[in-house]
This record gives sequence, C-alpha cells and structure tokens, in this order.
Amino acid sequence: MLKRLRKYIELRCSIEQFVRKIVSGIKTYEHIFVLVVAAIIGVVSGIIAAGFQYLIAFFRDTLWTEGNFVEAIINTPLYLRLAIPAAGGIIVAWFVHKLAPEAKGHGVPEVMNAVATHNGFIRKRVVLVKAFASALTIASGGSVGREGPIVQIGSAFGSTMGQIFQVSRRRLKTFVGCGAAAGIAATFNAPIAGAIFASEIILGDFSAASIGPLMIASVLGTVVSHSIHGDYPAFIPPIYTLNNPIELAFYAILGVAAGLIGLTFIKSLYYTEDFFDRFRVHVALKALIGGLVLGIIALFVPQIMGVGYETIDLVLAGNLSFKLAALLLVAKIVATSLTLGFGGSGGIFAPSLFMGSMLGGAFGSLFGLLFPEMGISPGAYALVGMAAVVSATTFAPITAILIIFEMTMEYTIILPLMISSIIALTITQRLSEGSIYTIKLIRRGIALHRGKDVNVLNKLSIARLKHLVFDTVTATTPARETLSKIAKCDQSHLYVTDDQGALIGTLSLGSVRRYLNRHEEIPVEATAFDLANTQYKMITDQTNVDEALRLMTEMDVVNLAVIDDNKALSGTIYKEDILREYQELLLQEESANSIGSALKFIQKYNYTKTEVIPGFYLANIDVPSPFINLTIPALNIRKKYNVDVLLIRRITREGHINQVPDDITKLSAGDQILIFGKGKYIEKVCRLN
Repeated sequence: MLKRLRKYIELRCSIEQFVRKIVSGIKTYEHIFVLVVAAIIGVVSGIIAAGFQYLIAFFRDTLWTEGNFVEAIINTPLYLRLAIPAAGGIIVAWFVHKLAPEAKGHGVPEVMNAVATHNGFIRKRVVLVKAFASALTIASGGSVGREGPIVQIGSAFGSTMGQIFQVSRRRLKTFVGCGAAAGIAATFNAPIAGAIFASEIILGDFSAASIGPLMIASVLGTVVSHSIHGDYPAFIPPIYTLNNPIELAFYAILGVAAGLIGLTFIKSLYYTEDFFDRFRVHVALKALIGGLVLGIIALFVPQIMGVGYETIDLVLAGNLSFKLAALLLVAKIVATSLTLGFGGSGGIFAPSLFMGSMLGGAFGSLFGLLFPEMGISPGAYALVGMAAVVSATTFAPITAILIIFEMTMEYTIILPLMISSIIALTITQRLSEGSIYTIKLIRRGIALHRGKDVNVLNKLSIARLKHLVFDTVTATTPARETLSKIAKCDQSHLYVTDDQGALIGTLSLGSVRRYLNRHEEIPVEATAFDLANTQYKMITDQTNVDEALRLMTEMDVVNLAVIDDNKALSGTIYKEDILREYQELLLQEESANSIGSALKFIQKYNYTKTEVIPGFYLANIDVPSPFINLTIPALNIRKKYNVDVLLIRRITREGHINQVPDDITKLSAGDQILIFGKGKYIEKVCRLN
C-alpha cells in the first residue's frame, strides 16, 4: 500500500509540474492574466446565478402549483402547506450536515472567514451543495434570500479558479471577491453595487489592484444576466419626487426605525440559532419542528415564504395597507430567524430588503394619513426603507445605497437614501457588537477588520513585545535641560514622571522642534511638565495588543508607554514591532493550513503514521494524557522525546481548526497533534497514552 501511495504522489507531482509550466507562461503578463481570469469568473458566475434561479423555479413548480408563489401557496391543501416546508427542511439539514456544513446558514460569513483566515480557500463541493440546499430551502417556503447563496457559490467558483492557476494569496482573495461581485451584480442588475459589495464586505479592500478585476467580473456578470433574463430591474421602482423638503425629516425618522428593526433582526436571528443549538437532537428533527412552525405561521401570512419579491413589488406600488405591511414586517423577522435557526440554507439580504420595504411602506402610509396635503408616496418610503434596513444589518451603507440607486437611476433619491441609511447604520453600530455577518464570526473567535482577523493579534502580549530601554525626566526638570536631553538621546521621545516615579505624560521630539530650532523662545521658568503631553494614553501588560494598536492610530503615534499597577513606567511598545510579529503570525497561520492539507491527505488513506523521509515519520495522534493543560514549550518535547510538534488540530463546533504551536496555547483533551521524528521516538510518544 505504501508503494502505491508513493507512486500516486510521484504521478501527482509530475502532473502538477506540467500544469505549473503552462500556468507560468500564461501568468507572464500578470495584469492581463488577472483581468482575463476575472472575466471568466464574471461570465461563469452570471451563468451560475441564472442557473440557480432556474433551479429554484424547478423545485418550486415541482412542490407547488405554477404561477405567482403566494397564490400557489394559498391554493395548496392545508396539510401540504405544513408538510412541504417541514420536508424541505429535513432534506436540506441532513444534506448540508453530511456533505458541507459550511453551506448552512446565509453563506456570506463563511466567505468572509475564508478570505480572512484561509487566504481565500473554499472547498469546491460548496458550489453544488450550497446551490441544491438553498434552492430547495427557498422553493419549499423557507423565508430566506437567494443573494447570499449566489455570493457563496460565485466566491467558491472564484476560489476554485485561483486554486487551478495556483495564484498568490492576494490574487486568490481577489478572485473570491470577483465571484461575489458578479453574483450580486447578476441578481440585481447592479454592476457598481456588486463590485462595491465585494470590496466593502468580502475583501474590506478598496485598492486599485482589486477594484479593477471586481468591476470586470461585475459588469460581465450583469451582461450575462441581461442576455438570459432580459434587461429588467430586480424590482419595479416607484416614481420618486421630493415634494417638500420637510420630508427629509420623515426620512430621518425612518432611518431611526430602520436601525432599530435591523438590530431586532440581528438579535432575533442569533437568539433563534442559539435556541435550536441547545437541542441535543438530530438535525433532521430540528428541521422538522422548525419547518412545521414555519408552515403554521404561513397559514396566516403566506407572503413571508420564499424570497418575497412579489410582495415587495406590491408595497413599492403602494398597494399594501399600513396594518398588513406592519404585520408582514414582524412575521418576516420571525420566519427568517426560524428558517436559518433550524438549519435552512439561504441569504439574509432579500429578507432585509423585504423588512425595509414593509417598514418604509408602513411609515409612508402613516405619514400620508397625517399629512395628506404633502402628496407622500408610500412606495418611495418603501424603497428608501429597503436600503436603510440593509445598511443596518450588513453595515454596508454604500452597497445599500448603490443597489437602490442603480435600480431607479433617479439621482434625486440619493439624498433620502443617504440620510436614512447612515442614521440606521449609526444606531445599529452603537447598539450591536457587529453586523449580521460578523457576529457569526465573532462567536467563533474571529474579529475582522478590513478583511483580516485581528484576533490573531491577541496571541501576542504586551509584556513580550515591550522594550525596557527608555529615557525619563521628572516633571520639575527645567525646560532647557529637558530640551538638551531630548536632543542628545537616542529615542525620539522622553517620558515625564512625578517625584514618586509615576508616569504623567510624554514629550516627543516633534512637539518641541520649534524650540530646538529657535523658532520660538521658551520661558526661563518653564519645566518638563509644561512641555509634556499629559493627555497621552497609557497601557499595561494586560492590555490587548489590538487595543494598543487602536490607541496608537487614534493618537497618531508610533509607540505607547507601558505602566505597572503603581503607574510607574515599565517599558515602551512600538507599532513596527507589533506589525512585524503580526506578519509572522499570519505566516504561521498559512503554514498551519498547508500542514493541515497534508494531514487531510494522510487521513484520506487511513494512515496515522507515514514515512516521509527514510527513517523519519509524520504521525497524527491524540494528545497524550501527560500533555493535557500544558504548552509545547513547557513540555520541552524536542529535548525529552526527540520529536517535533508541527501542528495542533482542535475540534470545535464549526469543524477542525489547525494551529501552529505557540508559547501560550495549552493542549486540551480531544486535541490531535501532528508530530515528526524517527520511528522509534514516534512510537515512544504514541505509547504515552
């Protein structure tokens, strides 16, 4: 068996070398190569988006009668209106659980996670699993949208293209973004919004190097959508006119309400997910219960089932009453939370649009009744409400505004769109720990900033990074003596302390340069205290490194003072040291992913121990009981056992996490470690259990 494995590896290496030669020739012209691949991703993602919509229609026509979805539900026998959502939920929950757990839920957080922590790597099977699961969820009546799945499917295809061409990490992320941009653009016929969505949410990067390929993919995705479905907007927008500037105040009130609705939706969604997670039963049983409850709700308000675009068109046309719009708003929050909570697969973008349209329509109707002389159009408020709620839930106001603008092509609507969307965003940001996308990642210990996981920084410590060499002066030191000292010292700053040694401020070379250059005379009686910046913020050894970086950015400084419990100066930490260590950690994360791939290959062929060099082996073993609750340095494994620990593999609720050993991670029961060494030493470690 080992010989067969070696032959397989040799054949695979030969094929890979041949492919690399071809790809290297194509990649000689880097910019052209990127744009060509982006174009391919855009075209294929547009086709995928169209195919996904046809798949939804196929399932829907199979499960229900043809025609308007709401009417089809109403005309279906009562028992089927309960059975179809339950059966669809069971099939989807089991299918996703078995084949690709990352296809569960609304999809976008998984793409963001892939970009931030896996360098854009997404498994190829996600394309098919997500398409089937989401299409069946929507068609069977699940209260979710198709945009999130299309984003994940398009991103998975973009990642696959990057893997085929073996591009760099940065290019792979860009190709993931291209798939997302093309998917959104094809769905809404909004190419600019598609590119901005990928930049704003998926990549967190507005650089010229990425925005060009995103635009190419987005435009071509839209062209493909036009050629298949025709050049029609996703919704039929109302005619907008601002009859009275006082209406801007009404739109501001709508923005406040949208922010609160967005917050309510976020809280409701994650509360429902937690509720179902507490049930220690099979996923199919959860889906059965959730599907039945969803069907019962739909008996009274069938409009909340599926994507809901038909009902959005009604409210945009002003054909829904205040009471019905308000009822559908509440019911949609419950139904969407329920669908995703019990294990359904679908997006939250369309439900956010639905909620926003109902909220805006209800407010428009109310304002119309209160101020009949102003000629208020409820449909216009519904349109603005859509952008406001999307902005509040996704924290992506630019995308929300551009989608509505591209649908209407009406410049005058920009002002109310901006007012409502920014107010809604501000309220939700103040009251929520993150967007509806990022909270899912925060719960996994992943905090994103501009597309990167800043929680990696928390593996660093202030105590380890700080420098113990620094120059100080007391507060009473004469100013002239202080200037002389700072001009001669090696550092660009001095720290000012009181007579007891407590730090009270800092004094930088830049802040006293005008005195050193004699551009300004200094009073004779002045002291170091008079020159010092006493508003300078300080940190301790217990401060998180990401908080230290935030303070440096806020104060526009390159270093911070570290104090002890008595406020005495204990060191200095520099931004360049943090960034250097951060880059090293990111490289370690990449190494962990690479080793993890090798580990999966070993496990695929059922090897717990594999000879990689004559006499030397890789072994994947459960953590021996003597190692539990200890770090790798504390165990001193290399010296005691003559083996190296290359990887720690930890099982979590979301799957396996691969981590390169560091100084602070303690081994836990249930962990696995990948060790390397001579056969006899490997066997010795294996016998420790």
